[in-house]
Amino acid sequence: MTEPQRIADTFVVSCIDPRLTDDTTFYFAALGQTDRYSEMRIAGAGLAALGDANPAWTQALFENLAASRQLHGIRKVTFLNHRDCGAVNRWAGRRLSVDPAEELRVHTEVLNRAAEAVRARHPDLLVEIKLMELDGTVRVLPCAACAPGGFRAEAVVPAARAAAMGSLDVGASLQPTERGAAPRDPAGFTELARLRASADAVDPEADLALLTRGVTEYGLTAEQAQQMLESVARSAGGPTARSAARDTAAFLRSRQDRQGRIAKQDVLQAAQLYRRLVGQRVTTGEARQRVARIADAEGLAARPEGVWPLRSTAWLRRMAERAA
Repeated sequence: MTEPQRIADTFVVSCIDPRLTDDTTFYFAALGQTDRYSEMRIAGAGLAALGDANPAWTQALFENLAASRQLHGIRKVTFLNHRDCGAVNRWAGRRLSVDPAEELRVHTEVLNRAAEAVRARHPDLLVEIKLMELDGTVRVLPCAACAPGGFRAEAVVPAARAAAMGSLDVGASLQPTERGAAPRDPAGFTELARLRASADAVDPEADLALLTRGVTEYGLTAEQAQQMLESVARSAGGPTARSAARDTAAFLRSRQDRQGRIAKQDVLQAAQLYRRLVGQRVTTGEARQRVARIADAEGLAARPEGVWPLRSTAWLRRMAERAA
């Protein structure tokens, strides 16, 4: 059997919640994945992979995954759940958002089970599990079964045991650290993070693998591992700023028309993305200025704005010149 032509990298499973459909598209565009993934939107996202939630949903999900693999040659599955999900609330039998730590625990449990279900059927596929906040920001969750031949299944604490220990972070290892306590051997993980920060290329899969190592090998919680990675990146002055510019440029390119022009609204959205990527350490005006300069560096032109006959393209130049 010949290998299918690889025309997409990832099969994305996201939710049907109308509050976040644009954010999902925006997020993958920011990663430079426009036209490089196939997407199935279904209630509860990763919940659909669990046979005990709704067998019809599970069948539909895996039929679509098999079709995408055959037609598009995908090599990875990304489950993108989100906070305050009605389908997950109904499955859990309660409004999870009243307790954010418990909500995170439940989503991590659901998504780890979803990853296991995919790997049981497609053991050679990579899987990544993510959770979107209602403001559109996304966090990678620790996953014991996401990589082929990957980590031991017992490396992540089962949900019941985590609850019994009173852990606020289900990403804790078998020797979890208390919130605020010093993690085991943080220096070793910090050194790995420094090596990652020195790399020129931005590789989301490498970042995911490093986060998972922080949880499974170094006794960190998912939150601690993420904070350490961000701290090292900021101190190095490297991938945080560089990847923000790259992701912003990728988003702008995805919005250009056939003449290589972008609209003012695209730049304003890109500025929001840029602030999100750099941790909102710049003002809105500074973000717009930097994005306008990124657009210019990419050779993108301004689409005329305004009412005829006063339509003008000068808005992009003015935006690049001042941080208002």
